[in-house]
Amino acid sequence: MSNYQRSTRECTPDQLRPELRQALNEYFSAHNLGDLDAESLLCCETTSIKNKDSWLSTLLENWLGSVEAPVIYSAILLSAQTLVWARSGNGPTLATGANLMNIRARFFTSMLDRDSGLEISGAIDDSKGLLRGYIGLGPEPASKKLCEEVIQAIEKVNPAPTRKFPTWMGGR
Repeated sequence: MSNYQRSTRECTPDQLRPELRQALNEYFSAHNLGDLDAESLLCCETTSIKNKDSWLSTLLENWLGSVEAPVIYSAILLSAQTLVWARSGNGPTLATGANLMNIRARFFTSMLDRDSGLEISGAIDDSKGLLRGYIGLGPEPASKKLCEEVIQAIEKVNPAPTRKFPTWMGGR
């Protein structure tokens, strides 16, 4: 069982929670990405409610006290060249993004806790190295649509290299 009960909905940027929209606007402005509404191809918002009955949350609360807010909100916005996501709920609301040319994405389901979402790897923001991140999503059709469109958008601007097999394996 997942540590979170998640719900994802497709929406427009102006339907996002105000703090998420503000973080995305600030990110777009700081990175000269244009107008948030005009550049948005797809936008989703996820509400994640922390399960109190998971063994991991009980263990962490016993050791560290309550370490996370019970509800976390996240927004993901896809534009033609960029994927940007914001998170609020525990601490300041922060937005992060990546140029589609610099990342790979895949739908991911954890075998341990059956949580699912979008796994992103590559150069995220101005990182000096390759990073891997995970954005938890709910079971709704909007989640599947988001994952498919993000993967297709990345393939469009940055196709995966074709693997050539060595001659001894039947390659030419």
